[in-house]
Amino acid sequence: MAETHEAKHGVPSDMEQIPVVWRYELLRYLRSWRLYASFAVVALVMVLLYLLPPLLGESYSGTDTGTEIWVTPMDPSAVPAGPYAVYATGTINRSQIDVDSVVLYKDGVEYPSAGTWTLNEVSFGSASVYTILVLENVTGSEITATYEWYISPESFETLFLNFASFLVIICATFFGADAIVGEFQNRTGYLVFPNPMKRAVLFIGKFLASLTAGMIVLTIFYVALAVLSLFSARGIDDDFLLSFVYSVEFLVAAMAVAYLISSLLKGSTGATVLTFFLFIMIMPIVDSVGMFAGVKIEGSLTFSSGALIYVLSDPYPSDTSQDMGPMGSLDVYYPDPVLAHVVMLAYALASLGLGMYLFRRRQLAG
Repeated sequence: MAETHEAKHGVPSDMEQIPVVWRYELLRYLRSWRLYASFAVVALVMVLLYLLPPLLGESYSGTDTGTEIWVTPMDPSAVPAGPYAVYATGTINRSQIDVDSVVLYKDGVEYPSAGTWTLNEVSFGSASVYTILVLENVTGSEITATYEWYISPESFETLFLNFASFLVIICATFFGADAIVGEFQNRTGYLVFPNPMKRAVLFIGKFLASLTAGMIVLTIFYVALAVLSLFSARGIDDDFLLSFVYSVEFLVAAMAVAYLISSLLKGSTGATVLTFFLFIMIMPIVDSVGMFAGVKIEGSLTFSSGALIYVLSDPYPSDTSQDMGPMGSLDVYYPDPVLAHVVMLAYALASLGLGMYLFRRRQLAG
């Protein structure tokens, strides 16, 4: 008699169920209009941001011709001893130029550089100062220059990174605001909750899927910006990747807050509206009031998210106070780059923990 074997089927563990939930939730996002709407927003905004400055007369590169160089006469005896005697100095008022393209003219005639002048570049972060040292006495002569210039990577990327925070808010609203409340409002929970799966597993799997969808959109934005920066600014800022790290952290924290709101409210519309206006209006208003009141609100999530833009500045900006006359003073604050990491991490952990607790206790009634 042949031996028979009974098939045994066990329930997957929690760690095995999370990737399953993540995969099916992400597939749902990939088939939804929200992901493609996010792509469309990114494409439209980047095209507008890229085209508007040139259309308004602010080009990303160009050629300055016949630019007068204001030279300052110097006493050669006051200059430290060296192979050359410096008679005058001048500067080129551009942050980034093509050094090989610089041509000087003395009284309208090309001024050869061999033994007559040198060009020195002094870097300050991502910008540079170009100093011309004149090695001959040019008193009474007119010195002009022709050169190619281009925008610095820092200036170019900052134009776009102001949109990065808004993009994170869009992703949190599209992929997180109704992720939990939708299960109750649409009654899909009747099909999902009876399965042998903990609600914490469902919560984490759905959160990771929402985060992945947001990461796809955010990564596409940063990759496109890097390509445009290489083309228009001839390089990428040294802190560009650090800005991306701050953006990801802001996305995690904003998505966690969106899940908390989704676990708390009873309707998808209310959760979506509250999530959007919390980040786009309520928190920024509190940040602005703090500046007028002279209070630096370090614990604000939107305030800390500003680090993704300011991190490109070299040196990092410091807090300042501006005198507004009869209105008093206006304090301008900047998030601490280290504390910003801590604040966003705290928001993410606290919101996820509280959101999961509320979701596990919520009953599917009606």
